[in-house]
Amino acid sequence: MKKVLVIFLLTAVLPGLFAFGKKDTPPGASGTDAKQPAGAVVILGRVRIYGSEPHTYVGIETQDGKYYAISSPEKEKEIWNLQGRLVEFTVFLSSRGSLFLRDGTVTPLSWRTVD
Repeated sequence: MKKVLVIFLLTAVLPGLFAFGKKDTPPGASGTDAKQPAGAVVILGRVRIYGSEPHTYVGIETQDGKYYAISSPEKEKEIWNLQGRLVEFTVFLSSRGSLFLRDGTVTPLSWRTVD
């Protein structure tokens, strides 16, 4: 009986407790999904705003020193408010360089704030 209770707590209760940290995931973003689309990668980085008014755009500065521009204007609007936050993104990477940032562009699929 104790083994059943421990297994239940580990599989049902604890994951639910950790989900409370995702409450500031923006609408339209699914947070972290168990299933990733083929070709998608996870990157960890800070949201940065580049350029000067009125020509600004959103990018991601990863912890390993890479810089990516956001390719989707709709997603860019949602991510804008996360400026300076550490965020885990699930993205599609573009292999070609970006007009704005040296390491290319990303199309965010989902994201969740880490800090």
